[in-house]
Amino acid sequence: MKDITNKYHRINKVDDRPLNIHFDIKDVSKRTYQLGLATLFTGIALSIYTSFIGLYVSSFVSACFCFAILMVILLKYNGDIENLTIFIVTIVCVMLVSTAAIEGLQSGQYLYFFPLMMSIPIIVDLKQTQYKDSFIYIGIIIVSFLACILIGHNVKPLEAFTPSQLGKLSFVNNVIAISSTIIFAVSYIFFEKKYIHQLKEQSQKVIDSRTQFLATMGHELRTPLNGIIGVINLMKQQNRDAQQDEYYQILKYCSDHMLQQVNNILDFNKIEADKLEIHPVELNMKLFMKNVGMPFITLFQEKGLDLKIHIDPELDVNVLADDVRLIQIFNNLLSNALKFTDKGFVKLDVTCKRKEDKFIEVGFSIEDTGIGIAEKDQKKIFESFWQVYDQDTKKFIGTGLGLTICVRLLKLMGSNLVLVSEKSKGSKFSFDLKLDYAAYNHKQLPKNKAAEKDNLEGVKLLLVEDNQINMMVAKKILTGFKAEVTPAFDGAEALAALIKAPDFDIILMDLEMPVMDGFTAIHEVKKLYPEIPVIAFTASLVDKKMLSDLIDSGFVDCMLKPFQPLQLLSDIKKYLSKPLQPVT
Repeated sequence: MKDITNKYHRINKVDDRPLNIHFDIKDVSKRTYQLGLATLFTGIALSIYTSFIGLYVSSFVSACFCFAILMVILLKYNGDIENLTIFIVTIVCVMLVSTAAIEGLQSGQYLYFFPLMMSIPIIVDLKQTQYKDSFIYIGIIIVSFLACILIGHNVKPLEAFTPSQLGKLSFVNNVIAISSTIIFAVSYIFFEKKYIHQLKEQSQKVIDSRTQFLATMGHELRTPLNGIIGVINLMKQQNRDAQQDEYYQILKYCSDHMLQQVNNILDFNKIEADKLEIHPVELNMKLFMKNVGMPFITLFQEKGLDLKIHIDPELDVNVLADDVRLIQIFNNLLSNALKFTDKGFVKLDVTCKRKEDKFIEVGFSIEDTGIGIAEKDQKKIFESFWQVYDQDTKKFIGTGLGLTICVRLLKLMGSNLVLVSEKSKGSKFSFDLKLDYAAYNHKQLPKNKAAEKDNLEGVKLLLVEDNQINMMVAKKILTGFKAEVTPAFDGAEALAALIKAPDFDIILMDLEMPVMDGFTAIHEVKKLYPEIPVIAFTASLVDKKMLSDLIDSGFVDCMLKPFQPLQLLSDIKKYLSKPLQPVT
């Protein structure tokens, strides 16, 4: 339990540790020293070997080369020079050109240009330097190589070889050059894989930090929104004059719109973190689609538009689908149709395309007579943060997230969003879903009186919430449903209330509270009163993993804030109307 508490406390704290993206900068500097030392030791070995086989001029040139390499390494170590790489590359090229004049091409010294070229991506930080710096190194090598070939062909070698000496030196040069080329090629692959792995780690840290930040901001925004939307829902039940009703409609529209934008941003964050999930539940498709269109009828009427809803009678079946995500898809599509249509109609069409023994295929479409979308823009509208430009108002409209989220949600459901549109002639968005029939038979569920009524009369409910406004709103709504509500402002007060009167039918408990939070309190509640169902009541982001952990810790379900009164009523009745069973 302590691990769960710490885990979900941390999600509400932004990680303020600085991201430390190295991009192999330190490794590049280190590898340059390593190359210099490897070149030095190779030169020493060649100097000794050429002296051993009697090529004293070549041995002396190699020794001079080694001395020059040693000097620039020491100067770099003392800080007298800044760019060690350019000195090493230049010295190696001068040495190879000089060797071509001394030995010609017959000894194979020119082959050392190949490992030298292969070493450039390893010792030069191509990801940080300008392209011109890279071209300088490559240019020096290419020019030196050409000079080496020309000199080797046109200048008589200064040192005479015996066939035995030539064979031995050529063999050694070939072996060292080919081996070095292979080593540098393998090293390049190794360091690139290391860089990509490091880049992925840092990218994930950026995503995780942003996820934690947005989780915190989401909680902070949704908490006051819960109070605003709750009060608006309470105002809905009161009589208002015409002017008050106008103000009420403005408040409701603004709060709902703000909540939708907050949810879109949080869902987009989940998309980038690859944490967006689908949670199927049982629902009646025909009834569900009727409820989907209901909130929009008044909005379309106020704009003078006709909202046509056609639902195939064959869809009066119970299926498994994620109702929350489907509502999100239709809200985005209907909101877009409302926004971009000034006259005519919007049609929501739901048809049964195919029925099988275990599943049904349903076709959904939303058609409007709005401004339409030009063919060149039809792919762009599915991109994140891309906005439609309204030529009439000279404004960009929308956040550009709604359709991106719809596409990703449908992808998780095994479908895709299809657009047919023509500029100034409207648009039609459509998609198909294969939905499994629900195997669960509601007739087998035991009933009680609370579940059969549209209220909570006779239900004793313990409401645990530290925010005064949210407590007031939730209590008002629940007492409006005739529930007997006992308030508690933290986990310790909740335990005291349970000890005093342990006959509560259900508990709604916030997670983030002072004194004793919900994560700690649920452990004590389940230990003392395991038969009482407890619903987590939170404005935090809850993904599948967190929901699973909440259920494992003792909660039966999770109610997100802001909430709709009927949604709250439905969830409470769900756990009053059947034996205690965790959500899976």
